[in-house]
Amino acid sequence: MRHLSVFLLLLFLHAFAVHAQQIDLEKIFEERNLGPVGELYARGDYELVARIGEAAVEKGLKSPDWRILRYKALRELGQHELALDEIGKALVLFPGHFEILMLRHDLARMLGRTDLAQAALTALNDAAKAKPAKDRSAMETVVLGRAALVLGADAQKVAAQYFKVAQGKDAKLEAAYLAEGDLALAKDDEKRAADVFRAGLKAHGETADLRLGLARAFKSSDREKAADSLKKALELNPHHHASHLLRAELLIGGEKFIEAEAAIQQVLDLDEHHPIAWSLRAVVAYLFQADAPKMEAARQQALQRWAQNPEVDTTIGRCLSRAYRFAEGASHLRRALEMDAKYLPAKVQLCHTLLRLGEEDEAWKLAEAIRKEDGYNIQAHNLGMLEKEMGKYITKTFPDFVLKMPQRDWPIYGERALSLLRDAKSVLSAKYGLDLQRPVLVEFFGAQQDFAIRTFGALGGQGMLGVCFGTVVTMNSPGSLAHGRSNWEATLWHEFCHVITLTVTKNRMPRWLSEGISVYEERQRDPAWGMTMNEQHRAMVLNEGKDAQEDDPTLTPISRLSSAFMAPKTQEHLMFAYYESSQVVEYLMDKHGKEKFQGILRDLAGGKRINDALAAHVGDMEALEKDFTAWITARAKSYGAKADWAEPKPEELNPFEPGSLAEYLKKHPTSLHALHHEADTLVQAQKWEQVLPLADRLIELVPESYEDDHSGYALKVQALRQLKRTDEEAAVLRQIAAHSASAQSAYLRLIELDMAAKRWPELKANARRANALNPFLTTPQRALAEACAATGESAEAIAASERLLLLDPAGAAQTHYRLASLLRPTDAPRARRHLLDSLALAPRNREGFAMLQAWKED
Repeated sequence: MRHLSVFLLLLFLHAFAVHAQQIDLEKIFEERNLGPVGELYARGDYELVARIGEAAVEKGLKSPDWRILRYKALRELGQHELALDEIGKALVLFPGHFEILMLRHDLARMLGRTDLAQAALTALNDAAKAKPAKDRSAMETVVLGRAALVLGADAQKVAAQYFKVAQGKDAKLEAAYLAEGDLALAKDDEKRAADVFRAGLKAHGETADLRLGLARAFKSSDREKAADSLKKALELNPHHHASHLLRAELLIGGEKFIEAEAAIQQVLDLDEHHPIAWSLRAVVAYLFQADAPKMEAARQQALQRWAQNPEVDTTIGRCLSRAYRFAEGASHLRRALEMDAKYLPAKVQLCHTLLRLGEEDEAWKLAEAIRKEDGYNIQAHNLGMLEKEMGKYITKTFPDFVLKMPQRDWPIYGERALSLLRDAKSVLSAKYGLDLQRPVLVEFFGAQQDFAIRTFGALGGQGMLGVCFGTVVTMNSPGSLAHGRSNWEATLWHEFCHVITLTVTKNRMPRWLSEGISVYEERQRDPAWGMTMNEQHRAMVLNEGKDAQEDDPTLTPISRLSSAFMAPKTQEHLMFAYYESSQVVEYLMDKHGKEKFQGILRDLAGGKRINDALAAHVGDMEALEKDFTAWITARAKSYGAKADWAEPKPEELNPFEPGSLAEYLKKHPTSLHALHHEADTLVQAQKWEQVLPLADRLIELVPESYEDDHSGYALKVQALRQLKRTDEEAAVLRQIAAHSASAQSAYLRLIELDMAAKRWPELKANARRANALNPFLTTPQRALAEACAATGESAEAIAASERLLLLDPAGAAQTHYRLASLLRPTDAPRARRHLLDSLALAPRNREGFAMLQAWKED
């Protein structure tokens, strides 16, 4: 307010000063007050800035910056025609002013006034010719760089020859960093954009625009950093339109539609015809209210200023596609391209949307067209590399499925994947009442980066094993670096379940319900699959542990469960969201039955909101949430119910005080913490006989804990193995193997023990379990081949041996011989070829020569 008082005082003095004094006062006034008024603009005081700018113009102040500030304020207030008029008047006084000409171009283009936009570019070009590069200011250099981009100049060269040069001329110039960062974002080079915006913040200081740029750069890769920058942007400028709009879009992605609507309204309160605000309102109307007429009305409002604005349908199409409404999203993106066939953001988004629809041929052609138009676009470049890689893939087409995978993969697990998919289709289609007519495309990727580009359009997504887009499923290959620790068969079942439920609901289901059903159906297929109650889930349900807070429980109300997926505090919280969602589904199925559950899905397909659908079929939401909380709390309390889960206080258990542990256990004989501590001490001392009763005690207290490496079962296996009590060790390992879908070490140890003892049924079971984690391991394939051969299952023994032949060239001689033996009764020509191959590799193989001799005698 002090600056405003100074401003008014100077205006008063200006009106009565003599001519000689007037020049000095104007100079002093402008030097002292342009900065503070610029700060008012940066804080979002647009109405005040517009009035100050108007007063300055009326008093005849000479600096063009007064008019630029007034223009920008009017633009933010949505007074575009007045802003265009003001900028035209400014050009009368300042013909050839680089920044004013570019501002006129930008606004004219926003309003669809191509004639004015082109005239501004022409005038800017003329002005640039008249001013040597060495005499141009940093801002003028930035403006010319932006104009060069509009005219189609190479983006890399513009960044180097204009924006970097401007930063060299004035290291603190915000516009130089914004221009370069925005260019990187436009080309989907988010890493470079983040670096540029961070450099701008360091050189210039905090501004809403720079913070917004950083939020946009992190939007896909780091939600926490994006949210933090977005929050700071709105603290710096509570009326920052672009930040509110980005926040609204993120909220829509998180299914927080009411909060998104509030963010949209923040923009419309200042600019009632803002096209992107109305575009997002159209998305909310469609996704949240299922109101197609209301959506179209909002879309028409978005097009009010410029009926051919491609950004409107691009925004709608992008948001619908991210909500898995790919067909509708593609329709809007095509409408955007009808308005402007060269609008690259629409082309790039349509390319990704077509891939998710399985329309790969059109998508590849579109990506190629983008590369020809824009050599710097990172996503188009990545898609080109992906297309080249996928050109080497094998494609297997069947009436119900199309499978694509690397050439080496099909012989290893392709038939198993097809068999599992057909089984899933049979079980789940019948359960959810779906007659799936269209073939489902399933693609496996040998490299995680290829999976990420195909799935997300960019690198990232580490830790994700599969994604479903309706009738398209993408998977990391079981042989990729991303696998080996997770069960690929369970993942494939999970993703195909999404195919069923998304199709049944016409992609109109919340994230939590979609994921919850898939995890639930994993458990229905195999109790060892899916997610079950464990120590961590127990603590999170009961809000126990180090991070627990009474006012911030981990258990999320059903009505807001999708939010648990969108901004989880940690990876553990995200996994718990999957678990809780699956428990809600199990609760609904068990208490209300399949028919009512199917009714919920039908209502979603008809456009009902999830909470309304739940209320219609299972009762009041508040009562449902209360009952479910009681149900899952009881389940958590029953897990390890005999155990004392409390962590001892420091004064109760001092690890440095001899006898402290024994004394504590006398008072707290069921303390898990103390028992584990004692077990660790005995393991370090290798006192295995004493470890065994402790392991049994832990199993007695928490019999449900199989997967934890510190469980009683794991401890008992360790002790029994050291004591060489292999039969007892095998018995405990079988308990672990039956209850865990990822216990690879247990499977491999059992294979070793069962092979030696020739326990063929057990050997087959654990070889198959190991293959469900990694079918590229030779030990399980060899075990499966031998076990099936021994039990007369020749077809499976032959298939496993053929896989082993590909995976273990060093042992090919023996494998060829086994195949010859297996094929001899049914396929003599193939058997002879394998026998000859075996003898060629191992000429001294007596068994092989004996078989050859027997053939001759036959």
